[in-house]
Amino acid sequence: MNDISRNERLPHVVKIIRQVLAVLMVGVAPAIAAQGFPTKPITLVVPYQAGGSSDGIARAMVRLVGKDLGQQVVVENKAGAEGMIGSLDVMKSAPDGYRILFGGAGSMIVVPALRRAPPFDPGTQFTPISGVVDFSFFLYVHPELPVKNLKEFVAYAHANPGKINYATGNNQGLLTFAYLKKSLNLDVVQVPYKGETAATADLLTGRVQAMFATTAPLMHAKEGRLKVLVTTLPQRTPLLPEVPTMTESGYPEFPFSPAGGWLGIFGPADMQPEVVKILHQSFGKALTDPDIQKQLAQAGLAYRAMGLDQMGMFVKSQRDQFRSLIRDLGIPQID
Repeated sequence: MNDISRNERLPHVVKIIRQVLAVLMVGVAPAIAAQGFPTKPITLVVPYQAGGSSDGIARAMVRLVGKDLGQQVVVENKAGAEGMIGSLDVMKSAPDGYRILFGGAGSMIVVPALRRAPPFDPGTQFTPISGVVDFSFFLYVHPELPVKNLKEFVAYAHANPGKINYATGNNQGLLTFAYLKKSLNLDVVQVPYKGETAATADLLTGRVQAMFATTAPLMHAKEGRLKVLVTTLPQRTPLLPEVPTMTESGYPEFPFSPAGGWLGIFGPADMQPEVVKILHQSFGKALTDPDIQKQLAQAGLAYRAMGLDQMGMFVKSQRDQFRSLIRDLGIPQID
């Protein structure tokens, strides 16, 4: 009788064991999958046009990361809406590590902060992977403007209210000049452009007299067709070692760091930690490679190594900082 009871209970016990193992495997399966990552090519989405400095750095990085991981890493340019299209593309992708983003201050922080209904929250809907790369921002002026440094620029603006037209070719330029205007009580006139190329063309002709911009107009400055008064980065850049920082010019640094902007590697939310770790280590090695470091310096960029937790806190602080800045400066939000 006891033998019969045991035989009757055996299938039930086996069923329970199978259920327990199935539950355990749910947690183990992702770890097993991550151990073989990557098993196919990875796409790095660059939310900007091909040919720019960020695109060049991305293509140099992926060659090294591809060699390190044993799988091809390809760059896909997905430009539009100040980088928002590419950011949304990755945000909506599967969180498996095979589609990641080279995004940053403009595409992930400023764009949603400028909208009444933000398309995403950069602090919660993306996974930080590796970063960040800071890029230089300079105040360029037309050579006929009778100023040699930032103090003279401020004094000239105060003495000639409404006579300086300044160009804005991207969101960072817009915010940087807006902050300078408010903090120093400048009466200068904004002329908006759809990009730095068109803005630079009018700066060269004198239609506008000043612009905060990236290294895009740098060759014109080196040829003497533009003057550079200040860099917004905390330290001078080797590209223009004679150009002082804000602090050296007698003014405090901008409250958002750095004012020029930054770029980093991100994935969709909810990525497996094991996959994130693999990508973090590989991109970190690429960004500290001597050839990449040289290319960064030549483009006016500088790499800041960050741990994953540190990077997550940095993104959230940038999100909050830019939201407050846009509100405090009275910059109208768009739909």
